[in-house]
Amino acid sequence: MDVPKNFATPVLAHYMPWFESPEFAEYGQSQFGNWGLHWTMANKNPENVDANGKREIASHYYPLIEPYDNGEPHYLEYAVVCMKLAGLDGIIIDYAGITEVYDWKLLHDHTEAIIPWLKLAGLKFSIMYEDKSLVNALNQGIITDTIAEAKRVMQYMDNNFFSQEHYLNVNQKPVLFTFGPQALFSDSSWIEAFSDIQPLNFISLPYSISNHNLNTSAQGEFAWVSSALNDNFYTQCAQYDICVGSGMPGFNDFYYEGGWGNGFPFHDDLNGLLFTQTLQRAQSHATELIQIVTWNDFGEGTMVEPTSEEVADIDSHVAQLQALRDEYSESDLISANSVKLFADAVLEGNPLTTPPTMPVAAMIDGFKQPVFGGSIEDGTFDVVGY
Repeated sequence: MDVPKNFATPVLAHYMPWFESPEFAEYGQSQFGNWGLHWTMANKNPENVDANGKREIASHYYPLIEPYDNGEPHYLEYAVVCMKLAGLDGIIIDYAGITEVYDWKLLHDHTEAIIPWLKLAGLKFSIMYEDKSLVNALNQGIITDTIAEAKRVMQYMDNNFFSQEHYLNVNQKPVLFTFGPQALFSDSSWIEAFSDIQPLNFISLPYSISNHNLNTSAQGEFAWVSSALNDNFYTQCAQYDICVGSGMPGFNDFYYEGGWGNGFPFHDDLNGLLFTQTLQRAQSHATELIQIVTWNDFGEGTMVEPTSEEVADIDSHVAQLQALRDEYSESDLISANSVKLFADAVLEGNPLTTPPTMPVAAMIDGFKQPVFGGSIEDGTFDVVGY
């Protein structure tokens, strides 16, 4: 399925694979109903449900589909359909590698879980390697040599990720990002880490090439949060082979409220204007790629994944329609006895047909038609089966 796009430059969203629900949890927090750490932080319990039916989570925002698990097949299909319809070219997966420290297996399993779904949707993927896992493993005595471990991780990614046909390439070479460097701080260290794999494009955090003299190992940098807010990063990034711009909807983290420190500076979304401004800035410069910061970081409030805050307030719409009907109640020309509310998707279906239909062209596999039920008398409406 082809989706109209406004950007010629490839656009990929930064994707967090770290969310867990009790049914699928690998590292669930037993004191919080076995929900994962990124829904709970230090003090939130999703088992607590408020009067509106929302779970208590460590975020200022609430997922449209409720708190989820990145490994759940239904979520994976939903996510890649949303990504496809949004016009994305793919995602950049935050990945800690195969170093056995902290919740590495969760991140690894969830990374591998979404890759086949991306292929089905015709979307690409790239890896954002968190080399901090090397430091964590070294400090805990799990490894003794960070460069040797980095080589092992690179060989795994080369064999299992870089060779896949839907892995992101620029100039016929795979693109590897790092959210760092945070462990290997020299050109020679990264050159050694890459010594047994195919040539690639290595992209690091803003200003890291000059700060750490990565002039041989790294081919470019990517904008992140504050560096997306002005032209300074783009001016210096133009000297590199690959400059990755950033579109950011806002930044409103939950770290202080969640008991994870004092948090970071707030960036107002300006009712959507900030996202537009940062995307336009990235597009106006010589960027080879654009990264959306982020798809689903609910903890930092940077997500573009649909949230309940974006859903229309049906009750207020009904109240407005009621007021409009009352205004014309004495008219001999207008008789409003019913109202139809359209919940539009990108491709329309018709819930009034038999059987009722929903937008199906964007579905990937195994889609089942929903059957609607309800009562005019008591005002109920629900999906009663498939």
